[in-house]
Amino acid sequence: MPILTANGITRRYGGVVALENVSVELKAGEVLGLLGANGSGKSTLSSILAGDNRPDHGALSLDGVALPPGEPRAARNAGIAIAHQHPGLAPDLPVWENVFLGAEVCRAGRFLNRSAARRRAAELLTSLRTGWDLDMPAGRLSVADQQLVEIAKALALEPRVLIFDEPTAALAAAEVDSLIRVIRSLAARGTAIVFISHRMAEIQALCDRVMVLCNGRYAGELQVQGRLDEARVLAWMGGAAGGAADAHLHDAAQQSQQRLRTSAANDDGRVALSARGLRAGARLRGVDFDLRQGEILGVAGLQGHGQEELLDALAGYRKLDGGEIALDGAPLTVRSPRHMIDAGVCLVPNDRHRQGLWLDHSVEFNLAQVAANFQSEPWRLRRQLIRRFVDFAVSRLRIKTADVRQPVRALSGGNQQKIVIGRWLDRQVKVLLLSDPTKGVDVIARKEIYEAIGALTEAGAAAIVYASDTDELLAVCDRLIVMYEGRVVAQLEGPEMNEARVTSALFGRSAA
Repeated sequence: MPILTANGITRRYGGVVALENVSVELKAGEVLGLLGANGSGKSTLSSILAGDNRPDHGALSLDGVALPPGEPRAARNAGIAIAHQHPGLAPDLPVWENVFLGAEVCRAGRFLNRSAARRRAAELLTSLRTGWDLDMPAGRLSVADQQLVEIAKALALEPRVLIFDEPTAALAAAEVDSLIRVIRSLAARGTAIVFISHRMAEIQALCDRVMVLCNGRYAGELQVQGRLDEARVLAWMGGAAGGAADAHLHDAAQQSQQRLRTSAANDDGRVALSARGLRAGARLRGVDFDLRQGEILGVAGLQGHGQEELLDALAGYRKLDGGEIALDGAPLTVRSPRHMIDAGVCLVPNDRHRQGLWLDHSVEFNLAQVAANFQSEPWRLRRQLIRRFVDFAVSRLRIKTADVRQPVRALSGGNQQKIVIGRWLDRQVKVLLLSDPTKGVDVIARKEIYEAIGALTEAGAAAIVYASDTDELLAVCDRLIVMYEGRVVAQLEGPEMNEARVTSALFGRSAA
């Protein structure tokens, strides 16, 4: 008998159908992979299962007993928990208190048992990663660590059904391995798991069965049994477009390398940006590299070795303690983010919700921010020019929206990310910095995002891309630098750009 059943779930937002007559059954001890392109309805379905969202039609039951829809407290009391893709933490509270936020550990008489809660929080967090500062305010954690705290919050409830919505999108490989071990342990004890991810290797390694959604409808399901039929899954996700998108990332490697070889043969290899001895805090300890005009330079590294700090420092969001930067051969002093934007150095941050978007404002508002705030006559708002740019960006990046006045919050993750990138299309960008630009993005949207990046570099800009997925960097970048303990320990290009050399450098060993 299934532990959790959802029958005929339908959910609409205005004229947009997020889910239409979707049903799912989940057995105790089973790990179900929930797959689909961005906007296919995965997050909507998971939020309905967790009681965070109310369906327009359909019914939920646990052990055959009906569950009231749209009531998170009832779902939690029944033993259903969810680790959200975007953590819901209290930024001013310490890490350990966030783990039990809303599910406080109490003694008899309803007094808080702070020592027991702190001890249990340490156990849960250590199962995911070692070395936590339990008293640090959660708002000061990295995006990856905030995601781990969100996961620990769900684990603290000791649920019978646990839903993971894109839990690994911000995590490094070692943290993903720890999470997979935890999930396997939970499943072995009888916990039913729903696991949402765009990373096929994780699905294959972890899931017993997969279910695929396409445009809010059930598209198919199959048993995994240690081997995932990716071709069939991609076909269900989006037909030929899915397979073409996946192949594009592999083809892009050859195209990038050909572009780099042509550049090296036909021009003077002009350096767009150079960095020497960059130091900032404990994470940047003397970084040296050159970025050539028209190339895509990848930055690889394990979580916490300075990749994100490097991009923040180049963009003016982090104060440098030392080092030199040159742009087009001229020395450049980093004063502020606005100063760097004026110079043509622009950042796409790795957390689009906290750093990149006004979620409750429209598509048009979000795309127009750069055009409106950096125009030559700020006292005169050129509405027609801005509207033409918004229409151009929506068309160029294939942003799927019912109307440019639609709130960004209603869009899929992939389309939200396109908006963060698209606002820079109105600038004379010399160097585009991208921090994990396809985090939580499906394979089709990933293709379109890298097409946009490629178009900018072909027009003369240069790009620096940090991604937590090394395979992605190897597929799309012309060259690769690898960071370890705040320094560049390897610079790879051509035949040297392979998984073995990158893996060796990731752990500080020789890339030979």
